[in-house]
Amino acid sequence: MQKYFQIIPNDLSIDFIGKFKYFLFFSMIALIAIFAGLWTRGLNYGVDFTGGTVIQVKFKNATSTEAVRKVLEELKESEASVVGLGDSNQEFMITSRNSTGDKDKSPLNTRLVEKLGADNLTVQSVDVVGPKVGSELKAAALRSLFYSVILITIYIWLRFDVRFAPGATLAMIHDLMMATGFYLLTGREFTITAIAALLTIAGYSVNDTIVIYDRVREMLKQSGSNLPLPQTINKAINLTLSRTILTSLITFISIVPIIFLCKGEIQSFAIAMCFGIFVGTYSTMYIASPFTIYVERFLENRNGKSKSSRPTPKPAVV
Repeated sequence: MQKYFQIIPNDLSIDFIGKFKYFLFFSMIALIAIFAGLWTRGLNYGVDFTGGTVIQVKFKNATSTEAVRKVLEELKESEASVVGLGDSNQEFMITSRNSTGDKDKSPLNTRLVEKLGADNLTVQSVDVVGPKVGSELKAAALRSLFYSVILITIYIWLRFDVRFAPGATLAMIHDLMMATGFYLLTGREFTITAIAALLTIAGYSVNDTIVIYDRVREMLKQSGSNLPLPQTINKAINLTLSRTILTSLITFISIVPIIFLCKGEIQSFAIAMCFGIFVGTYSTMYIASPFTIYVERFLENRNGKSKSSRPTPKPAVV
């Protein structure tokens, strides 16, 4: 039964560690581009963080998203977003952010009914978020991300040792920034649902990293094991590669239907998760694991000797 689910043999010897510098260079370029984009352009924050109004309406007759947008432009709400709900082309969700001059306007739902008539349009729900509440919600969301990183780092420190925690933390921050870059590149709204996606991606990334770390620790504890740390980590990645691919594939398969069957924030969440699955697997192999080697070397240089009887890794390996 175990061999049936083992899609990759255990006797592989792919040199993941030896090629990590090329992938690290790619990550550095991507992160620089993300930071530049955040500085110059910024994220497309949703109503949750900026304040505004979310209205769900239902038309008597079928219409199109473009027709609804044209009506909003006539109401001087050209920046409002429109998302169709269902397949009937009658229900839509309209999101309008707060902007200057809104004090002189009547509520958007009132203006819609006045323009289109109560016989042609039914307002099903209206949710209003004030700018102050949105600002406080944004600060709380950022704090939740910060505390999550700190707590996960403490967990890694307690579960393993000082060699492993920095790499896992760096990989997790890398994945969070890459996922943020997804929202930056696609222009999708960054909302509370996006924060939930980031937290889920962080947990997935750490879970994948811990599996490899646990195998490395077992191999280091084996009697007679004298492989240098780079070779040990490389072997651990190869041994867990089948499990990594199966886990990623099953998670991916469970999320893909959401992308095609749902719309709006749920769809964005699913797309971000698919992106995060790839990034999380990638960072475990090419960020967390190689960085552990550098931490080991730093500790050896600081102490003047190795903490174990394993020979010092050759510089050419990494």
